[in-house]
Amino acid sequence: MLVLLFNYKIRVFNQVSKRLFGCIFMVAALWSHVLNAQTNVQLETLKIQGVEGAVAQNVSGFLQPFLKRRFSVADHAIARKDVESALQAFGYYNSKIALTLTDHQQTLQVDIAVQERLKWNAIDIEVLMRSEPDPFIDELVLNVPIKLDEPVRHDLYQKTKAQLESALLARGYFDFRWIDSQLRVNKKRQQASVVLRIEAGVRYRFGGIVMNTDVKAKTYIRQLAPFQHNAFYQADLLSDFNLSLNATPYFSAIKVYPLLKERENGLVPIRVDVYEKPANSYEVGGGYSTDLGARGRFKWSKPWVSEQGHFIESNLSLSEQQQDITASYTIPVSNPNDDVWRVLGGYQFQDQVTDNVETKIWNIQLQRQWLTNDDWVRTAFIKREHQTTQRGVTVDNLPQVKTEMLLPGVSYAKKHSKGGALPYWGNEQLFSVEVASKELISSTSLVKVNWKNAWLRSYKARHLFFARVDLGAIIADEIEAVPFNMRFFAGGDQSIRGFAYQSVAPRDEQGELLGGKYMVTSAAEYNYQFLPNWRAAVFIDAGAVDNKALSDWSVGGGFGIRYITPIGPIRLDHAWGLSKASKSTRLSIVIGPEI
Repeated sequence: MLVLLFNYKIRVFNQVSKRLFGCIFMVAALWSHVLNAQTNVQLETLKIQGVEGAVAQNVSGFLQPFLKRRFSVADHAIARKDVESALQAFGYYNSKIALTLTDHQQTLQVDIAVQERLKWNAIDIEVLMRSEPDPFIDELVLNVPIKLDEPVRHDLYQKTKAQLESALLARGYFDFRWIDSQLRVNKKRQQASVVLRIEAGVRYRFGGIVMNTDVKAKTYIRQLAPFQHNAFYQADLLSDFNLSLNATPYFSAIKVYPLLKERENGLVPIRVDVYEKPANSYEVGGGYSTDLGARGRFKWSKPWVSEQGHFIESNLSLSEQQQDITASYTIPVSNPNDDVWRVLGGYQFQDQVTDNVETKIWNIQLQRQWLTNDDWVRTAFIKREHQTTQRGVTVDNLPQVKTEMLLPGVSYAKKHSKGGALPYWGNEQLFSVEVASKELISSTSLVKVNWKNAWLRSYKARHLFFARVDLGAIIADEIEAVPFNMRFFAGGDQSIRGFAYQSVAPRDEQGELLGGKYMVTSAAEYNYQFLPNWRAAVFIDAGAVDNKALSDWSVGGGFGIRYITPIGPIRLDHAWGLSKASKSTRLSIVIGPEI
């Protein structure tokens, strides 16, 4: 009896155990499924509330590493610290932060309640000089990015440190060291201060120029150096040196840098690595302008003709209405950029560039070019020119007019710009005088004067302003005796937009363009950059050409678009001839910077 009862209890226990284990297994499987489902949920989006603008962007930037993966319980504490750091970078040191997972744990909602923003209440910056003060460094310390009573920003603190370090390196303080650099914050008092102390050490001077022994142009390289041996080191002078070497015809690549590891006795040597151009080099290019149509160009140059660095250049330029071929032989005096003798010759054919006028011109001239103490490029020249002009070329058997001129003259030019192929600041000036006399070969006596000035300025990167003035005058008895290519005309892409190329000028009794003795043109333009590579432009141009008083003014205006490329902007303009009775419009395309 006891045995039967015991066996019965065992069978009951076995049945209950099986059912219990089955339930446990089912619960475990279900819980495992839930856990796996939660594990596979990724954080997809961030929702930041309570701050905006740069602060919100900074918070979002700190939280980006949490996206595209599961946001765990441990991540809450890490993310909170990251949000605190993002807010403190903008001076918010006492903020309330709440993190919540929403949208089935795919969105992290960050609720921020910021309190008063900390401001700089003390700024202590000191640069310790070993010798005499450096006014440049003193000025920099007075104008660092961080200012008293302005909101705390960690990026401006780091920028201040970087500016001090960069300035010291650029001024030759290669042994500088930080004594103290602290950003101090007192949350209870709501105060922040900066302590920056840096020891500048010795200021190094320029040592010798080091080159390879096989460089042909060693003499010119040394002459182009804008610094003297033992002068105080300045990094911007090395940049000027590099630009000057690049402007010479001899090198395909240049690298100029200080040999810091070899500095000693207060001197740092300057290394110049150059790669010489081949004995003959060739360039092929092209373009388009609405004045002359499609254009192609071929250039041949021989950069090293003799041991003295003489060089040859020739250019062939072909467009639909104008063909040019020129050649020059240049003899350097002290340097090949700004102090040279040059012999030039050329031929030009214009096929009705000006309405119903065909011209053929050849000339040869001797130039002497050098740089003045005020950085003007002065060019004295004497030019021998022969011109054949035929007007009304659509009519058969019309006579040709031939002129012979001997033209001594001088020009002064100066151009400064910042920004390379995409300048944001610039000044350009040109003044020239040419004279001729009947007593010396020339067909007529005359004096021709031309003055041009252009300005380019920018404001807050997006706003660009351009202005130009061009004045000219010819002193001669009769305009008909002046060679056609020396007379003044206006109109076209680079003059008065909205008017055809060289269409603004006095006309003769048959209505043919005659050209003028006096000219004035001007332009004003505003550009706004609305995308990284795009600018919108509005402009107005005005000018007059006459043989008496300048009374009949031509005015053009319109709008345009600029596409910014590494070689300069592509400028597309739609202009109206506002002073024309027809108010007709013209489209103009120009590639290249304003200055």
